[in-house]
Formats: sequence, structure tokens, C-alpha cells
Amino acid sequence: MWAMVMDNYDLVLNQLIERLARFNYAIVASRTGAEFDLDNDALKLRFLGEDYIVTKKDCKCLGSNDSSKDHVLVVDYLLSFGGLDSGDGWIDFRDLPNSLPYDGAFRANVESVLERNVSNIIARKNELIKKLDGYRVPLFSCSDFAVAFQVFPRVECLVILCEGDDEIGPGAKLLFSSKAPQFLSTESLAAIAEALTRRLVE
Repeated sequence: MWAMVMDNYDLVLNQLIERLARFNYAIVASRTGAEFDLDNDALKLRFLGEDYIVTKKDCKCLGSNDSSKDHVLVVDYLLSFGGLDSGDGWIDFRDLPNSLPYDGAFRANVESVLERNVSNIIARKNELIKKLDGYRVPLFSCSDFAVAFQVFPRVECLVILCEGDDEIGPGAKLLFSSKAPQFLSTESLAAIAEALTRRLVE
């Protein structure tokens, strides 16, 4: 999918919306955790702290984000339908199916960017939790920053940061909820990680 997207996000977005429009939105909502608006035959869901409305004809952000790339991710998520019994826990990007072709880009565009901005992100922890629908994860209390972000109703990303010291440099890890691969392809999950990283450092 993303090879086409790189050329024209708007074209791909329209094609995805056409595919989604063939389905009963009430069923889509029940499987993906989106909210179904019966009066308008529309779906409402949050993506990285902002509300989106998806009708049979378009996808709109109710906030300030007007990125076609993010709109594609929203509709791609809705088309997945997900799984009903996805389990709990966290999974590393490299443990996702067919992750090898995307590993270099993930390292460069996600982990390295987070590492370079560790101090700034940690200093803004409370602001980022509020802005991006995050919550602290006590399981990783030995780190300086362990926050899970509700990317979609049933997909979360866990960001773990350590500031380091004189002997060890800063470290960063981004994990996905174990149910995430049932909703989105590895390629789409990489794109979501990049979108979250951009918002954490902007």
C-alpha cells in the first residue's frame, strides 16, 4: 500500500474510503473500537490525541492536523477489522512479521530521533501525556520515561527512554501493543511510530 501512498496520499485516501464505504459502519466500529454515529452513518475515533470523523465520502480531523498521510493511517486502521482476542503485552518492532525491510528506516526515523531528544521529551512528560492520550506504565519504573500512547482505540505504542550518564549514552525504545499486528501491517505500524515520534519532538 505505502509504495503507492508515497506518490499521492490523496488518491490512496479516496481509494481506501471507497473500500471502507462498502462495509456496515456499525460492525466496523464494534471491531475497531471506533464510535458509530448512526444519524450521520459515520465513524469517530482518536488518533494521537486528535478526533477524526470518517464518513462514506471523506475523513476529517476535528483538530489542527490536516495531513493526508495521517488520514490514510486512520482509514487503514478502520479497514483492518482487527481481532477479537488479541492478548496483552508489548512487542518489539523487529518481532513483527516481515519487519526486516523496514528495520533501517525504523532505527533512523524513530529510535535515533527519540535518543537525540531524550532530555526534551522527558522534560515535557506531563504535557505529552495529556496532549497525546498517554499514561504511565509502572512496569518500566527503572527508566526515566515509560509512557504508553493510545494511538488508536485498540493500538498502543509504549515509549521507553533513559537519559544515560557519563558512561552510558541515552537510550530509546518504542514497542507496540501485542494486538497491534492484528489491526495494521508492519509497514503501517512503522508509519505510526514515525507519526508519534514527530509529535513527541515537535
